Amino acid sequence: MQGRFTFEYAVIRIVPRVEREEFFNVGVIMFCKRKNT
Repeated sequence: MQGRFTFEYAVIRIVPRVEREEFFNVGVIMFCKRKNT
């Protein structure tokens, strides 16, 4: 199957109150290292 690539990602979170275990997901960073063949 063509067009399949492996991606790595990280979720960016804001944690306003650590003691209350609250957080908001505010973004995602994605990375794909494509091999030239």
